[in-house]
Amino acid sequence: MNLLERQVLELIGDNPDSPDVFLDTDTGMEPVRDALNDAIQEIVMLTGSHKRQYFIPLRQDQGFYRVRLNYGSFGWITDARLVGQGYRLEQTGILRLLSHDPRWMITSANPRAYFQIGTDIVAVYPKPSGDSDILELTIVEVPDPYTTDADRIKLKSDFHYAAIHFAVADYWASRGDAREALKHWGLYLDVMGLRETFDQSLHAPQRFKTTKENVPTVTA
Repeated sequence: MNLLERQVLELIGDNPDSPDVFLDTDTGMEPVRDALNDAIQEIVMLTGSHKRQYFIPLRQDQGFYRVRLNYGSFGWITDARLVGQGYRLEQTGILRLLSHDPRWMITSANPRAYFQIGTDIVAVYPKPSGDSDILELTIVEVPDPYTTDADRIKLKSDFHYAAIHFAVADYWASRGDAREALKHWGLYLDVMGLRETFDQSLHAPQRFKTTKENVPTVTA
């Protein structure tokens, strides 16, 4: 039983040293771990707080590269740079490239921009004209679920309190206690700074709006 699991048990009124509800075994703690894993992955997706450096050797005339992470899932790229050239690449997209260069798939030079495709592909533009450089990516990695109390918890300590209340809210919801579940869900929102975004009042309809460019910006 790790520290987060002990605190979850304490908040639901169970004794972590001699638990009655969840036995201190991998099977017994599985519901708590499932809830904590859900919390960890959601928090990382919301905050981008778990990052990993990833290096890709560039190949001449190859513009698409598959990213394979060993311990998590590809969230998104926060930074990309060419190691040899010493400069950062600009984030772009297919619509912008089509506007800027209809022949973007065959244009070859030193890469100046990048974009992500799906959950495991990164593309660079233009295609490399040589194979002597390395693309350095900073990637938000959504960690794989942990399964034992010896596994590392890939979550910043600042968010441990939020993950605990997320799991406690999940426990009370599974027991049909909406009042307790709502209380701990509210504490989770408070720690994450999301109380205003996710208004819990029944009379307040949710309205989300994003501002998008009408015309793609031409890539420099």
